[in-house]
Amino acid sequence: MMKKTFTTIMFVCATLAGTLRAQTPGDIENLLSQINADSLLRTVMDLQNFGSRFALREGGNIEVAEYLIQRLNNYGITAEIDSFYKTDYNWLVGNVGQWFYNVKGVLQSPNPKDDSLVLIGAHLDAISYDQNYQLQSFAPGADDNASGVAVMLELARICHENGLQFRRDIHFMAFDGEELGLYGSYFDAQKRAQANEKIAIMLNNDMVSYQPDDNWRVKLHWYNNALDIVSRAADLCAQYTNIDPVIPSESENEDSQYSDSYAYYQSGFRAVFAIEYTFSTSYHSIHDVWDSNNYAYHADIARYNMAMLMDYAESTNVGIDEHPAVSNTHVYPNPVANTLTVQYRLDEDSPVNISVLDLTGRMVLYKPEALQSAGINHTELDFTSLPAGIYMCQIRTKRGVETVKVIRM
Repeated sequence: MMKKTFTTIMFVCATLAGTLRAQTPGDIENLLSQINADSLLRTVMDLQNFGSRFALREGGNIEVAEYLIQRLNNYGITAEIDSFYKTDYNWLVGNVGQWFYNVKGVLQSPNPKDDSLVLIGAHLDAISYDQNYQLQSFAPGADDNASGVAVMLELARICHENGLQFRRDIHFMAFDGEELGLYGSYFDAQKRAQANEKIAIMLNNDMVSYQPDDNWRVKLHWYNNALDIVSRAADLCAQYTNIDPVIPSESENEDSQYSDSYAYYQSGFRAVFAIEYTFSTSYHSIHDVWDSNNYAYHADIARYNMAMLMDYAESTNVGIDEHPAVSNTHVYPNPVANTLTVQYRLDEDSPVNISVLDLTGRMVLYKPEALQSAGINHTELDFTSLPAGIYMCQIRTKRGVETVKVIRM
């Protein structure tokens, strides 16, 4: 993760307590049980053993990229190095003029439903400096971000060993130069935007293995164009793992701009960014080594990602809980002064309840559950008594939840 400092922040839960955890289908449980903590540890140790993955070291990260190419090839995934030359000025190192080495692996769908793809990515580079910001020659980067790369490779392994097929192409990406300014992800996102590529979802994992206690949580940073995605991510994380998902409030979502998913958001793509809730004490130091991490927690992070991958790439091999019955959600007027109209489509008759949460996670408005008909529905909410600010409106059915941001004038 490229951010220079970290500030402790408060968060708002995406969903009401006690509503997410549910019995998972046996085939999903079997698949997710194959995710292996030792396999994740192996990748982290392999990457640490490079000694340094600092992008500006002599020769750059081409050997790291070649290692990842080989790993992806071993899992039947066609992969290549997508290199680029970057000149820039960086606050820590000064002038930059260097070749960088992204890795791109593609698992093609035999029967694609459309021309959009699912991308799972993490940055391959690392950085280490002392308290005076003097660069160190040893940059192990076990948590930051061998952990994210390990998740990406573990999903590739599971797909390969189970012969999984999907209805969207899956792109496995490792980005170089993240620590210097998201270089690799900006290069790739802009290239895709110029080619008019379509991305159904970009899954980003950056620092996802440090968990020193039994209160397992993960932060899911979000972007304005993908509120439904972060809500779905929270649902699947809570349903298929032992980790409690935490979504930051709008005012505390600033860290969303400090990792690779932000580059995709800047190019108009939809993304979600997972990071450990308890921030590593070894951040950007020589102490960020493999034995500082919790690999049982790390494996659960991979399970959350696998559930998202199967959901958005639509695996044809195994079942997963269906998407929410509610779709095409709009609220108006927004900003609202008094009465807010919530419009949504149901694909079947369904009980629906609607709640409004403030940025502390407190429910401030609630429409009790009522059976509503398939098709377009409208509900009005009275915002007159609420103070000006930002709120999250949640439309919930038994099949999931849709979340929409509302501004009260």
